[in-house]
Amino acid sequence: MTLSVRVEAKVGPYFDILEASLAEGNESLASQMLEKIAPYFHLLDDEHKDYYHGAQYALEEDMVECFSEDYDEPSEIDEWYSYDPDC
Repeated sequence: MTLSVRVEAKVGPYFDILEASLAEGNESLASQMLEKIAPYFHLLDDEHKDYYHGAQYALEEDMVECFSEDYDEPSEIDEWYSYDPDC
């Protein structure tokens, strides 16, 4: 993910904490980090905006357990055989 140096200095640590809190299932800390990132949203690149929206959606829909530290992008075969309707 690439952000400008000034934006990275402001929101980089918040994204790190957000990612860790989602992996741990700490919804309150994740919500706090989203609130801290929100004022800088217009400065984010597309990848960070997508992650922000994904985290926000996961919190709203009570799907935080779908974020995990060991997530690996599934292949088409994995998706076909191991569909999880809850995530």
